[in-house]
Amino acid sequence: MELEIIFRIMFALCCLMHSYSDFKEMLLYDEVSLTLLFLGIIRSFFYEDAFDAFLGAVITGIVFLLLYLFSKGGMGFGDVKLAGVLGVWLGWQEGLMSLLVALWLGFIGGLVLILGGIKGRQDAIPFGPYMCLSGFLLLLFGKDFLAWYLALF
Repeated sequence: MELEIIFRIMFALCCLMHSYSDFKEMLLYDEVSLTLLFLGIIRSFFYEDAFDAFLGAVITGIVFLLLYLFSKGGMGFGDVKLAGVLGVWLGWQEGLMSLLVALWLGFIGGLVLILGGIKGRQDAIPFGPYMCLSGFLLLLFGKDFLAWYLALF
């Protein structure tokens, strides 16, 4: 369990770096995503099913690749890479749930920024921080949240 705490701290630190750079510069740095990817792969061999981590990366990456292609510039490719990395950490089910939660967090955050006069309706709003927050929440509470969500249907 102590090793899992170290993995979670590293995940949180990388997500904080991503959030800061995305808010400040609208960039998600590959070095941070690669660090998360490397740590996630190592973690998958210790605690999770490595095949589930692989499926998570592929499925969440493809979903965001499609969003990227259809958004026509509304989303950056760094978001696609981050989605794939979150899939490695969370697996395919919690990875997809993380993306759904991130969309809701991004909607609420964007609404607050626009209504608060911080951003205009035409201004770009970084999505990486919402993905990171969602990923961290699902890393901590994913199994319970997923069970609750699936019980709704």
